[in-house]
Amino acid sequence: MIEEGSQNVYADLGCANADAMKRKAMLIVRISDVISAKGLGLAQASAVMGIGALCLESWIMGHFRGADEAVLHTCLRYLEMPPH
Repeated sequence: MIEEGSQNVYADLGCANADAMKRKAMLIVRISDVISAKGLGLAQASAVMGIGALCLESWIMGHFRGADEAVLHTCLRYLEMPPH
């Protein structure tokens, strides 16, 4: 039997903090999209955001549960800034 899920897979799976996880996932997708659109490598993107390349790689691979949402917003803002 197939059931229709909600708009939040984390809630459907019964995860704690499902709304926060969905927001973080959407931020990570946006970060990844901007990195791709700008043609940045992992090292370049992490330098722009002021974080370690391993941290960024981990986020992109889906390991962002412990990431602070405000930090993700800041990283995205840095990525979206026009170059000097």
